[in-house]
Amino acid sequence: MASVLCQVRNRVPCLIKLAELQLRGVTTTACVCKTIRSGVPKISVKGDKALTYEEANPPRMIGVRKSWNTWNTSNLKGEGRKAETTVDDIFIRRFIKGTFPTLVASEVIIKRRHNIITITTMMYQSINAQKMYFLWGYTEEILSYFLKCPVKLEIQTITNKSDMIYKHI
Repeated sequence: MASVLCQVRNRVPCLIKLAELQLRGVTTTACVCKTIRSGVPKISVKGDKALTYEEANPPRMIGVRKSWNTWNTSNLKGEGRKAETTVDDIFIRRFIKGTFPTLVASEVIIKRRHNIITITTMMYQSINAQKMYFLWGYTEEILSYFLKCPVKLEIQTITNKSDMIYKHI
């Protein structure tokens, strides 16, 4: 009978027979939310740490009070281009943050509807309008050329950083 080498909790190797391994099932336990710390910002001592709405809501609230940063249908059953869509989204976010280096104030939201990619973000008004409109058109044209589909940019501007603050912790 064939055997498999495995490690148990105290890191001592042991042999398990394949027949015994096939009888074992997958066990799951209930989630204990009190120990989840990823994505939750730490509370500052003075209570002066500013959070945006995106940062203020914990990850478990995605789809409840908070939205996804990418909207597409490539994860549905039978749909293709899963990896390509993810790589495209990373490219778009890096391109936006590289084209508008100090202007991006919030997360870049990417929505894919049919053949159109809509990119939404909030930016600071620290450059003149003529330069902003040039960069806006440049971004739409270059991304349309690279991604081979129409790209539409929806930008909202804010005057200062305090407009993005949702709460302090």
